Amino acid sequence: MNKLTTIKNRSKGFTIVELMVAATLGILILAGAISMFVSNKRIYTEQEEMSRLQENARFAMNMLVYDLRMAGYVGCTGSLDQVGNRINGGTDATDLYFFEPIEGSESAANWEPGNSTDEVSSMNANSDAITIRYLAPTDINVMNPAMTPGSNQIHVSSESGLEQGDAVSISDCGSSDIVIITANPATVSCAAGQESSGPADTCKTNITYAPGTPPTGAEPGNASATLSKTYNQQAELLRYITHRYYVGNDPAGNPALFRQSKFNQVDLMVEGVENMQIMYGEDTTGSDSIADTYVNAATVANWEDVVSVRISILVRSIQEYGGDKDSTTYKLLGNDVGPMNDRRRRRVFTATVDVRNRSLQ
Repeated sequence: MNKLTTIKNRSKGFTIVELMVAATLGILILAGAISMFVSNKRIYTEQEEMSRLQENARFAMNMLVYDLRMAGYVGCTGSLDQVGNRINGGTDATDLYFFEPIEGSESAANWEPGNSTDEVSSMNANSDAITIRYLAPTDINVMNPAMTPGSNQIHVSSESGLEQGDAVSISDCGSSDIVIITANPATVSCAAGQESSGPADTCKTNITYAPGTPPTGAEPGNASATLSKTYNQQAELLRYITHRYYVGNDPAGNPALFRQSKFNQVDLMVEGVENMQIMYGEDTTGSDSIADTYVNAATVANWEDVVSVRISILVRSIQEYGGDKDSTTYKLLGNDVGPMNDRRRRRVFTATVDVRNRSLQ
């Protein structure tokens, strides 16, 4: 064999068959890698969406359950009969600030028992809503002199975190008075005659609750600044909480849980809450604070007999994913919801909560 033939033999490339086999193997390996990537991406998306769904549901239920357990709490006063409401509209059963511990709306109807239309037009028609009211402890103590006659002011012992427009109650174990703060409090040094725990102690002296036309941000203002009595250093301040919860749509048309908490203030609390159904447990016999029957808001016979609330929410994933459509009909306290026929995932969460302060009234 001559030198030229040897060089030619050494420079021979792949045959077409070899190239086709190599290309086929490469395609199979690439297809396997792509399939694994797609599968991992699908699993990751599903886990992320389900985790987000469960977290949204947990937050929504914790918020609702906490408020329901507090419903009707009035501090050591112990009785709603001893609470005087000085806020404009506070004595009107249709008003946001009327102190009815629990109200309900059945399928976006007017609120029961007060017949208010607050936020009704914003509610999803096939979903229920609930209002919860109570006085929340703040650890804000009143300091001498507790009240300055004629000035519509309350003196407290420390930074309160309160602001203009907040509804508060000045309360002791004998009575409570609910007012709107009409000016932002200013922190100043303790004045002569006020108790102090040290030279750096400060007092929030301008907790002002003036009557008349309220300034912007202090709506609806106070109908009267005449309280049931002149409170002393034994009193404390509590926040007056009014929360209306309902399911509505955000600006993009997606369902969410909303909460009205102040005059003209509505906040989107939890996205993905698609439906909410509520039943009210009435103690109709025995006055033992045990629910004898569960009914919807439209058929509650006496709201003072409501001692527990059963609430169920349907929560969906934020994004659509996968190829399977959701054709399930969900049961929420006996109500059929769906099928939605989209590619989102959904879960139902239900809780029954005792209205514990009912037994104390």
